[in-house]
Amino acid sequence: MNITKLTSTKTICNSYLIEEGGFVVIIDPGQDGVVETEIDSKGYTPEYILLTHEHFDHVQDLEAVRSKYNIPVVASKLCSERLGDPKTNLSIIEDILSYYKTGVVSEEKSPRFVCGEAEITFVGEYELQWRGHQFAFIEAPGHSPGGVLIILDGDHYFTGDYMLFNEETTLRLRGGSEEDFVKITEPIINGIPDGVIIHPGHGATYIKGQEGETK
Repeated sequence: MNITKLTSTKTICNSYLIEEGGFVVIIDPGQDGVVETEIDSKGYTPEYILLTHEHFDHVQDLEAVRSKYNIPVVASKLCSERLGDPKTNLSIIEDILSYYKTGVVSEEKSPRFVCGEAEITFVGEYELQWRGHQFAFIEAPGHSPGGVLIILDGDHYFTGDYMLFNEETTLRLRGGSEEDFVKITEPIINGIPDGVIIHPGHGATYIKGQEGETK
């Protein structure tokens, strides 16, 4: 199994490809076409798209990737429902958030956009068996209502906008909830054992408990 991190230039958002035997699962197809370029250059066959949450920077290329490869999307029910509104997927304020992250003012205004609902949705927890591997999904609201943690084989955690390297979690965006984070998600995060690999939605990959060392 190989895990490849791909980073969009505008939003500095991480997308991930998990590859096994030439087949891949995509986590959070961001933007800039980086996912399609990598897949096509390596000759991979995509089979699923998995979403950590509904925000624009994690789903901007979702429809292009889904349509091109004709593959299903897996997301929490709330994430799926919120993909179809520029206010809840935050594309309505994309340029403001991009400036906040990069300090660069966009020369052209980014368009608002919507995505269709996911083909596979769940509430609470969900498991996906894939080519000898197991993906476990746990709903984790706080940053967004539709947020989830995705756990691969028990030792790789794809955390979206939680557990960013040396950054606090943002809870102030539309739909964010400090109460949900404290009651539901923070205990889950605190229970993640040391030694697992954290693959966040932005920034460096690192080993929990060894935060001074990035991968």
